[in-house]
Amino acid sequence: MIRTSLLVLGLALCAPVVPAFATASADVPVLNALEAACADQAASAFEPGFESIGRPVQELDLEATVDACWAAMGTGENDFRMNAWMARAYYAAGQYEDAVYFADRAAENDVPLGLYVAGVLYSTGQGVAADPGKGADLLMQAVAAGFTPAFHALALNLINGLGVEEDVALAVDFLQLAADEGFGPSATVLGYMYFDGDRLPKDDEQSRRMMELGAHNGDAEAYAVLGRFAELGIAGPVDMAAAALHYTSAAELGYTEALLPLARLYLAGRGVDKDVGFARDLLAIAAEQGDGEARILLHRIDRG
Repeated sequence: MIRTSLLVLGLALCAPVVPAFATASADVPVLNALEAACADQAASAFEPGFESIGRPVQELDLEATVDACWAAMGTGENDFRMNAWMARAYYAAGQYEDAVYFADRAAENDVPLGLYVAGVLYSTGQGVAADPGKGADLLMQAVAAGFTPAFHALALNLINGLGVEEDVALAVDFLQLAADEGFGPSATVLGYMYFDGDRLPKDDEQSRRMMELGAHNGDAEAYAVLGRFAELGIAGPVDMAAAALHYTSAAELGYTEALLPLARLYLAGRGVDKDVGFARDLLAIAAEQGDGEARILLHRIDRG
């Protein structure tokens, strides 16, 4: 089962926890059947009312979202919310200009998800001329609405002084809040900061705890880091079996950078039964994704 899902790389991410303060303060929309079909494709689990159906970004299907949402446009009272869902799907697909188009329309109507997506796009200059000040302002509005991912995005702006005055202490507070509310990437960023001693005291134990929180909330990169920790004995004993399990979880969640270290474990039989054939399958996927080291190792295997 693990091997099959690794090769497909299609397992679902864990559903994030939605912050109580956001649920209490936000209006839950009433949708008609067509609007609900749009929501089912691209709503975020951090939007009140969509906790149980919200999809992680990695699972969004742009074509299905566009079809469902265009069919629903003009049929009810939630067009601007659907603009936010379209923006999210276009962003996930890397079609940033289209994401800007729909995010702007949602943001103009104070849809928190739209404010968030637009804030990220303007802050980073993806699909639009960079305007960090505007991006930060949009993110602040999304934060004021209690949209958890916006705390993460605004924290990154605060760390880098992007459109706002640098404020690491506030950024750390925002990251911790988002992490505690179930946004895995925030815990992972904190884990890196503790591990690197970057703006926080170096603390491998705290780094591991943050990575564990990130992994618990579905962040694939956190699983990969935990695999590396277990492989090298960072903040705990060397545990090759645990390393293999963490790398497997990361790969199943679509984090292709975990494929190469996992393949190396199968090639050497470290923490897992040696399986050159399966290792080759993993390396082939990694090579297709542009991993040069995987391509070299795959060539060596094929040459015998």
